[in-house]
Amino acid sequence: MNHDERDNLWELLGRARPAEVSPFFSRNVLRAIREAQPASSRVVTWLMRRWPLVAAAACALVFAGIALMPQPEPVDSVDVLAEYVSASPDYAVIGNLDELLATEQSSVWLNHSVD
Repeated sequence: MNHDERDNLWELLGRARPAEVSPFFSRNVLRAIREAQPASSRVVTWLMRRWPLVAAAACALVFAGIALMPQPEPVDSVDVLAEYVSASPDYAVIGNLDELLATEQSSVWLNHSVD
């Protein structure tokens, strides 16, 4: 900065009147902030003042939602198992399993007695 400009600047600043702050400055600032709050924060403030009512309404909504939730029909596990087994590619082997076990139980080779 040029030395001459600095002198002019200080001279100009010396002629300016000092700023005076009102004794109610902070009160006025806070009032302006409250007035500038959006409407949604007013709703939140209203709800926060009535929190027992809001909590009861929320609980009622949760219980109503649970009560009105569709309940699944009970499924018979035997039907599900039969459907799964019949869809299996090994169903033909499983169908003959009883005969295979019966054949092995009556097998001559299982007799341990030697005549």
